[in-house]
Amino acid sequence: MNHTCRVRQAGPEDAEALARLHLECWRETYAHLLSPGFMARQGVEGRLAMWRQLLAGPHAGRHYVAVDGGTLVGFAGSFPPEDGVREQTELWGIYLLASHHGRGLGQELLDAAIGKETAALWVAEDNPRAQAFYRRNGFDFTGARDTIEDWEGLPEVRMARPAG
Repeated sequence: MNHTCRVRQAGPEDAEALARLHLECWRETYAHLLSPGFMARQGVEGRLAMWRQLLAGPHAGRHYVAVDGGTLVGFAGSFPPEDGVREQTELWGIYLLASHHGRGLGQELLDAAIGKETAALWVAEDNPRAQAFYRRNGFDFTGARDTIEDWEGLPEVRMARPAG
């Protein structure tokens, strides 16, 4: 557990900071996978609209932020099972600034977002650090693969875990 940082539920007042953080984390995480031009085209406005919608929507309470001295340094979000939509909890994202890796905040964010629920997620195929983190938390590869066409065809793999 990290004693200088804390994890709390995200609220509408966090939307702007989350939009900027989201882009910063993307740049750190995907710089080796996506072209500089692609990353340069990603703007705060699109992320801000997304975060405003998420934080006002029906699953707003499933989004968490890691805070260090009043500054957001990470976030995680999930969607619960929903009839006709998804059979299990979906961890749609967990990001932490590289400067805060290794402090236990990723674990705190994951625990807040999905607890011990049966869950699934998509992760970039070339993201061994994230994959190792998920494996330590009971996730395994399902064999499903996909690409994010809007992201220059970035390949993803599916991971899932049973309830624990």
